[in-house]
Amino acid sequence: MSHYKQTKELYYCLLRVPKDEAYFVYFTFESNEGLCYYSTADESLKGQYRDIIVRAPIEARGDLTNLINRLKTEIRLDVLEEQIIQDS
Repeated sequence: MSHYKQTKELYYCLLRVPKDEAYFVYFTFESNEGLCYYSTADESLKGQYRDIIVRAPIEARGDLTNLINRLKTEIRLDVLEEQIIQDS
């Protein structure tokens, strides 16, 4: 990932899934080890949905978006935001 080392760019997206489907997203990300890292937005823990913050090296953007699109065929999943950010 020499490009990442030079640019420090990350693909960032914010996903929203129903609370009862979040486990499937977490499991899928875990089973694709090394593709991305994620966390649940604290604000969503009290609702009927989970907002999942996902980050991946820019080189993994294509693989990650393909995975997200595949998940969309299985469950209700909305991409609320996506952008390229700088890793700190």
